[in-house]
Amino acid sequence: MGMAGLSAEQGLFLRLGLSALLVLLLVLPRISQYGQAWSTPEGKKGMLLILAFEGVVAGTLGMLAFYTAIRQGELSRVVPLAFTTPFWGFLLGVLLHGEKVTALKAGGVAAMLLGIVLLNL
Repeated sequence: MGMAGLSAEQGLFLRLGLSALLVLLLVLPRISQYGQAWSTPEGKKGMLLILAFEGVVAGTLGMLAFYTAIRQGELSRVVPLAFTTPFWGFLLGVLLHGEKVTALKAGGVAAMLLGIVLLNL
């Protein structure tokens, strides 16, 4: 309902504008830590990865796709697809961090994926 009359880009601008102001207020007391992080190769690499993946891919492209989808699709179908974060967290944990696949974790992921499939039938 908040998107009524707004394009996906306008909605994203409002969301990110307010978020940027609030985060700026929170980070100002620790702003010097960015310079310290940038001065090391690991810190520089980490900051660039955050900018590239979180800022561009997830932050901008992902949210534009999400806002476009909720304007054009059914919320009961779009939202579950958009919030598959637990699945991606599980997959990345296993593949990149060597986390163990337990029956409970696998069952949880399977239940989540089944729910998404059922909502999209």
